[in-house]
Amino acid sequence: MRTHLLWLLPLILLGSSAQALQCHECSGIGNCYRATTCSSNSLYCLTNWYTPPGQQTTVTKTCAFTCPDINHVTANSKSFCCNTDLCNSARSLHVSWVLLAIGLWYIYLNQ
Repeated sequence: MRTHLLWLLPLILLGSSAQALQCHECSGIGNCYRATTCSSNSLYCLTNWYTPPGQQTTVTKTCAFTCPDINHVTANSKSFCCNTDLCNSARSLHVSWVLLAIGLWYIYLNQ
């Protein structure tokens, strides 16, 4: 019986289809926490901040096929790419900063 289950596991894993990436999607102002399922070609979740001189920052979140490199960043805009489900949420970025601060605090106390 156990041998049959061991043969069944690879068949189940091969038979299950891969899930498409999910990203938050918005443009300009509005609900930037609207989850969407990306097409199978999209490999990244992209967040772009654009600040025209003297104007308010516009945030765009979407699925992306490629991630912009440093040559595509201008003085008025910056981009962030990630490749896990719903990773382009502002909340996850704040958590990263909190974890960094806690880590630095821990290192400081243990010197």
